[in-house]
Amino acid sequence: MARRTFGLSVFLGLLGLLVLLGNSWSVTAAPAKFDVRQHISSSTSYAAGKSIEYGNGEVVSTPEGCVPIHMNLVARHGSRRPTKKRIKELEEFADRLRVLSAEAAKNQNETTSLPPLWIKEWKSPWSDKQIGGELLPKGEEELYDLAQRYKLRYPEIFSEPYHPDVYPIIATQVGRSSASSVAFGMGMFAGQGTLGSGKQRAFSVVTDSKANDIHLRFHDTCMVYKESKKLQKPKVDGWQVQVYELVAKSVQGRYSLAVNSEDVSSLWLLCKNEASLLDIVDQACAMFTAEEIELLEWADDLEMHHLKGYGDMLNYRMGVPLLDDVVKTMDRAMAADQSKKVVEKAKLRFAHAETVIPFSCLLGLFLENTDIKQVQSEKPLEAPLRPPQQHLWRGALVAPFAANTALILHKCPADNGDGVKYLVQALHNEKPVIMPACNGTYFCSIETFKEHVVAPHMKRSYESLCTVEVIHEPTNQTFFSRIFSLPSHLFRWLFRPAPAQGTCQAGL
Repeated sequence: MARRTFGLSVFLGLLGLLVLLGNSWSVTAAPAKFDVRQHISSSTSYAAGKSIEYGNGEVVSTPEGCVPIHMNLVARHGSRRPTKKRIKELEEFADRLRVLSAEAAKNQNETTSLPPLWIKEWKSPWSDKQIGGELLPKGEEELYDLAQRYKLRYPEIFSEPYHPDVYPIIATQVGRSSASSVAFGMGMFAGQGTLGSGKQRAFSVVTDSKANDIHLRFHDTCMVYKESKKLQKPKVDGWQVQVYELVAKSVQGRYSLAVNSEDVSSLWLLCKNEASLLDIVDQACAMFTAEEIELLEWADDLEMHHLKGYGDMLNYRMGVPLLDDVVKTMDRAMAADQSKKVVEKAKLRFAHAETVIPFSCLLGLFLENTDIKQVQSEKPLEAPLRPPQQHLWRGALVAPFAANTALILHKCPADNGDGVKYLVQALHNEKPVIMPACNGTYFCSIETFKEHVVAPHMKRSYESLCTVEVIHEPTNQTFFSRIFSLPSHLFRWLFRPAPAQGTCQAGL
């Protein structure tokens, strides 16, 4: 695996951070068109994320004579309740808010405003939930409606009567993902059965165990990635804390609230959940200016870049089993088309942000300029630029709730008029997107797709990327010396020299 030059990365990170802290940024009223619901990274609802405008707005038409014959879908679960850990954090923050409010009332002066009244009486709307993390009705609707739109858009694919071999549905062994697959299936196959007024029908959902799911939960099965993430996360957390401290100073100056970085982190968490799940934007979110919200969003996007995205090739290369499975389904679809058989028309997968983000990276989506060359050569990319500079790598675009990437296989007349050819089109959140390795076109020949999009990632197998190397020690070692030597072996393996492939650039 690529060498991780942490020393240089940390130095560059600190240097960038000094620039961040040294640059003054003005505090102004939020622009009229600013919608915080489009700036809450991966907590963004599907409707808000889908409505973000990017690209040139080009209308993409299907080439003449082409017919869609197969879909590969990789989707994130829909909007879900905060997890148990976050529910507890918000409950504790309610007590902290009351303390801060009381202190602010004592310290209020002519240059500051009193904190909003809601702070004094606020109670977590999720305090009655003991577990959390489950799919919400809003999330069910996101997936149900998504299925209905795809069904209308691609009748050639979804016109067959349901059969589990024609429309296999795969989900991770996590409740919100499985529930999302069911909601999607209900939207897709409504009217085909005899159950209830909606004439629903039963359909199967296949899951793999969490411990063995290398196709949709590779982030949880790849041991090298888990260890690498554990080592990198404190560094990323440190960058985020410094952003929180910067925002805390501004909030202190406006309200005489003695907030610290932890308070800003919790207030930002509350803002994201209120805006995304409850459509409340005039409480926690209103405590921040538009500039501060963009800075907080950027801090989240930095984490997504370094720990899940283009910041390290392992983040997405471990998803090669999924990419390989996608190619195999296309091969089967083309073979079935040639033999005039109806086999599989769509493979529908439901998982997590940790699945959709790496899959987007494998396809080269949301890159800037010539970044695709660095990705294909296994070099980490620089982190997204600090606001107000714009960047494509945003959680709100890449991985909102119910985010989905679809690869549509089209059958087209051959250029010479004799026979057929097959083209691949990529959609992200239902919008046509260009895979950079496809020569700037929306429709990529299957040969180009395999050679330029897929092949560069297949240099290393999942096993070679993710299996921790076992180092055999002399047999005269004692039992305790073997136990205590394991961490050092793992550390040496993670950072062993590798062919020069670039260095990891700092995030700030």
